[in-house]
Amino acid sequence: MDDWRIPASTLRWLDSVPTTHGVAVLMRHSVRDPLAAGDLGYDRALNAAGVELAHTLGHRLRGRLRSLHTSPLQRCMHTAEVFARVAEIAPTIIVDHMLGDPGAWVVDRQLAGENWKRLGSEGIMAQLATTDEDLPGTLPARVGAQRLADHMLGIARGRPGLHVFVTHDILLAVAAARFLGPPAGPPRWPRYLEAAFFWHAEDGLHVAYRDMHRAGLDGAR
Repeated sequence: MDDWRIPASTLRWLDSVPTTHGVAVLMRHSVRDPLAAGDLGYDRALNAAGVELAHTLGHRLRGRLRSLHTSPLQRCMHTAEVFARVAEIAPTIIVDHMLGDPGAWVVDRQLAGENWKRLGSEGIMAQLATTDEDLPGTLPARVGAQRLADHMLGIARGRPGLHVFVTHDILLAVAAARFLGPPAGPPRWPRYLEAAFFWHAEDGLHVAYRDMHRAGLDGAR
């Protein structure tokens, strides 16, 4: 059995981000069973390990969770539902299509689906996170990352606390890479419940992910 744990960087940044600002937390969903080749897993909920980890992390959000948005796919919804149930102040869960189905990058669902069949999630992440080559049916990687960040920061701005956005590995990987640089590892790509943190402060935009933190950013690149 896999030894699933909440990523240390998620816990570290939760303890480090300012409490006087609204902080957007872009987080991959908790653990689900493996998907078969070509299966998008629309109806796949969390497994037992995923529920347990989401429950543990939900306790860390108590008293700090200000808003809760999620991709409409079941594994993200399930993660958000556990957070809301455990958190001391449980906001209404908002289904947010910027986080999936279709997400911040997709402009043509059919072409995006063909990308998935051809490249798989890791191939899509590798192309959008590490190159400037666009994929059919999607916005340029930089444009989509900025669109997602603006969306989250618009919700968090002026509202101190944590604003959690539950999403998928592709969206998290590409957003983090476009603000902080190409991903490093291992693992190269986001783990379950790994998160990137975005907030505005007096010196400009801050973005943090894993061991990376940049302040005064002008935008995605």
